[in-house]
Amino acid sequence: MISLMKNPISVLIVCLVIGLFMVCSITLAQEKSDEGLKKEYAPILGEYAFDSEGAAFALKFYIEGGALWADSGDGRPATMKPVEGEVFAFTAEDPISGIFEIKFLKDDQGEYTLCNVANEGMGLETKGKKIK
Repeated sequence: MISLMKNPISVLIVCLVIGLFMVCSITLAQEKSDEGLKKEYAPILGEYAFDSEGAAFALKFYIEGGALWADSGDGRPATMKPVEGEVFAFTAEDPISGIFEIKFLKDDQGEYTLCNVANEGMGLETKGKKIK
C-alpha cells in the first residue's frame, strides 16, 4: 500500500475510480427515487389547463431530480411540498409570485382530473382540468 501512495498516477486512478463509483451510485439512487415518486404521484402528473378571469394558462406537473415540480413555462419551475395530513395537496413557492397552494381533486368518476390553485398574495383562486 505504501508503494501505491508513492506513485501519484496510481493515487489519481484510485481516486477517479472511487469518484466514478460514487457518481454512479448517486445516479442510480436518484433514478429509483424518481421512479418511486412517479408511481406515487401517477394520478396527478400531467398538464392542466386553467382559465382565470379570461387569462388562460397551463401548468405541467412532473417528477425530476427526486422532487415533484410545477411548471407554467415561465422558466421558473417550482418544487412542490406536500401539505401534511392531506392527500395530493401541496405548496409551491415562486420567488416573484409568492406561495401557491395546489390541491388535486377527483372528478365525478373518481379520477384526479381537477386541480385547484390559489395564491392569496395575487388574489388568485382557479380550478383547472387535466388535458394530458
